Amino acid sequence: MSTKDSAHAQQWRDYRARRLQFLVVWFGGFVGLAVLAFGVSPLLPTSMAGTIFVAGGLAWLLGWVAAAIRCLRFPCPRCARPFLLRRPFSRECEHCGLARYE
Repeated sequence: MSTKDSAHAQQWRDYRARRLQFLVVWFGGFVGLAVLAFGVSPLLPTSMAGTIFVAGGLAWLLGWVAAAIRCLRFPCPRCARPFLLRRPFSRECEHCGLARYE
C-alpha cells in the first residue's frame, strides 16, 4: 500500500515535514556557523566575533533540540501515543504495532 492510499496519509506527511525540519536545522547549523566563523568574524573585533559565534552556536543547539523533540514526539496515527519516543529508529509503533507509513 502506498502512502497516498493510506488512511493516515496526512499524519505521515506531518511526520515527513517534522523529519525534514530536523535535518534542515541540523545541517543548516553547520553552514550557519561556518558563515559566522569565516564570513562574519574576520570583519568584527575579536571579542565581539567570539560572542556572536557562541550565541549562534547556542541558538543552533536550542533549535536542534526543539526540532528533535518535535520529531520524537510525533503521535502515532492509530493510537496517538509517541511513535518514536523510546526507540527513535524503530519502523513500527511500540504501543500498537503500526508500521511506519502504513
